[in-house]
Amino acid sequence: MSQRPPRVPRRAAGIVMRRRRDGAVLLGRRTVNARSWAGTLAFPGGSVDDDDHLLPLLSGAVGEEAAFRGAALREAFEEAGLVSFAAENGDVADEGDVARAVALVVGGRSLRAALADTKLALDDRMLLPLGAWLTAEGSFLVARFLWPVDEAPTSITPPTQELDELELRLPAACMQGWRDGSVFLPPPIRTQLSRLATLPTDCSDDDVAAVMRKAPAEPERLRRDVIDGVVFIDTRTPTLAPATTTNCLVLGCGDVLLVDPATPYADERARFDTLLATILEGRRVAGIVLTHHHHDHIGDVERLRALHGCPVYAHALTAEQLDFDVDVLIDDGHAFVLTAPDDPQRTLRFVAVHTPGHARGHLCLYEPRRRLLVAGDMIAGVGSIIIDPPEGHMATYLKSLDRLIALSPRSVIPAHGGLLTDAVGRLQQQKAHRLARETRVLAAITAGADDVEGIVAAAYGPDTPPAMFAFAARSVLAIVEKLVEDGVVVGDGRWRLRA
Repeated sequence: MSQRPPRVPRRAAGIVMRRRRDGAVLLGRRTVNARSWAGTLAFPGGSVDDDDHLLPLLSGAVGEEAAFRGAALREAFEEAGLVSFAAENGDVADEGDVARAVALVVGGRSLRAALADTKLALDDRMLLPLGAWLTAEGSFLVARFLWPVDEAPTSITPPTQELDELELRLPAACMQGWRDGSVFLPPPIRTQLSRLATLPTDCSDDDVAAVMRKAPAEPERLRRDVIDGVVFIDTRTPTLAPATTTNCLVLGCGDVLLVDPATPYADERARFDTLLATILEGRRVAGIVLTHHHHDHIGDVERLRALHGCPVYAHALTAEQLDFDVDVLIDDGHAFVLTAPDDPQRTLRFVAVHTPGHARGHLCLYEPRRRLLVAGDMIAGVGSIIIDPPEGHMATYLKSLDRLIALSPRSVIPAHGGLLTDAVGRLQQQKAHRLARETRVLAAITAGADDVEGIVAAAYGPDTPPAMFAFAARSVLAIVEKLVEDGVVVGDGRWRLRA
């Protein structure tokens, strides 16, 4: 199996607007329209466009520096509605010209064209460079700029909808929310806020910039802590497309549990070990927990058990399916209490929730105080969950979804894909999707389709890729079995409505 291809990071830029009198910084919550990390807090920012270096800047920057500065202020305008326009000669802009430029952008013109039409420029003279940050995934190289203000400048309704709940927030309050599980911070944002939280409010702009400019240590850059004590490491696995990786969760602020370490590939195992060492920092792996037995969830279990000398935990129905021993059988209600020696408030308590349907022995883990659900394959952040009879059972799966919805989680970490912060909404959406598919299958049978091939063609449509036909066929079979159990359909291999 080939190794992960090297990534060429895309250029991006972001703004850290900081109010001098109290150190509050402008943050918004990424909406469902955001391209990544929906529901997490973020500074305004985004990708550098091809013509950002051509935006008129009062600083006189050129080339790469001009592209980053232009992108930062363009994104601040588009995402946060922050207006940093001035006359081309550096004077204060005429309000009418500003209003006309804004109207042109809202009407569909590019920012560059709108500024040219109104003879305005972007005033970037106040921006203090903070250096560039390579994201944990290696996908973006983000140039950051400090924008110190006495009070927030004039703003408008943002032309795009990638951030909502925009407001000036105290870094210390954000970090406390991250610790108690109510605020979600992607890696660069968390690190920047943790640094800002340590600064006195009377710190000078240059001193703030100096602290934020320091390059992070490599372990710090790579860590993806969803909340305090919950870190995920995605590793490449032989899973079903479009997913390519499986999340291994590292749980605990003291000794930790690993959930679903799955990669069978040597290069990914080496990368995993390096990342895990930076997370442990001398702490111990106390155990490995399996959500279920599928091959893309267990590929590294035996190696890590031997390496760390720790027990493996799983449901008895999962243990029956494995070709290696499970050390401790657990069932619904089993609690893992992960203490933090330095602070009792950081103790995590994950409770096992038996959720059959995708697999008979499937377990989720729920932390009730932080309302965080480790969902395994009950829901996917990328791709779809296959219900494959006889191991998979649709009616049971729907009941398990209802049970998870009743827990009212705040956030969900699926096995495949990123953090889901609209937890109940996403679980309800998953159930609604299944019921809608059931309605389409029933309609196909009503219209005369009587076998799997005919039902798939009618219920999934001609746009279903040929490579997905086999998976669609298994899902159809699971739905038809439920309709038979419900007494709506009769037959075996060929089906019809009950008379």
